[in-house]
Amino acid sequence: MSTVPSQEEYLIRGHNGLETCVILSEDGFLGKRKFMEREVLKDVLRRFNEGGVRYCLVGGLALAHHSIPRQTQDVDIMVLPEDLPLVQGLLKGHEQSGTAAVMIYQIGETRIDIMPANLQGKRTAVLEAIDDVIEELPVRVASLRDLILLKMWAIPDRPEMAKRMQDETDVVGLIEMNPERVSAEDITYICGSLLALAYTPEDANKLRDQISWLNDILDKLGMTDRQYQLT
Repeated sequence: MSTVPSQEEYLIRGHNGLETCVILSEDGFLGKRKFMEREVLKDVLRRFNEGGVRYCLVGGLALAHHSIPRQTQDVDIMVLPEDLPLVQGLLKGHEQSGTAAVMIYQIGETRIDIMPANLQGKRTAVLEAIDDVIEELPVRVASLRDLILLKMWAIPDRPEMAKRMQDETDVVGLIEMNPERVSAEDITYICGSLLALAYTPEDANKLRDQISWLNDILDKLGMTDRQYQLT
């Protein structure tokens, strides 16, 4: 099994992964504008906590919890569909645009993407989210297993090659930095959840290709005992 540096080597001293990501995003890059304001982020999540919104952080912030923190341009939050009216009330006045897949809000420099957990695997990600903190504020974050699944879901439908490759890199990094936390049962759950999305033969072939790619990554990382057996 490959040996990689620990996450701690990539953290800003005295801060966890989430806080490091927020600091990198708030400070901007090479003098350019900031992408996030920590007090805005904390205020929104505090409102969610106090309002009883069932949510979990996904995207760049969740990645920072489990892997190498990096600058992120927005806050991605997955919410149970039945709690969306609560979110709309709490963020009223900051609406930007929205679709069935995402509602976009802008508060100052902070863009917040709210995504409904409208599939069983996404709902599970919210209900089984894990705890973390941002400067002592309790927050909920997608688990490692569920974040890998969400990334795997997104990859085939990415129209931009760069974003597709970034998602693939993220999946590799999540597994490589946490080999002891990715079990055969996790891989079975991830792959089974992917295959459950296949409504057409074309979908099935696309998702099987994704699973074959994941098996190849597991092989390269010395984790063949956790590969999913495609039939």
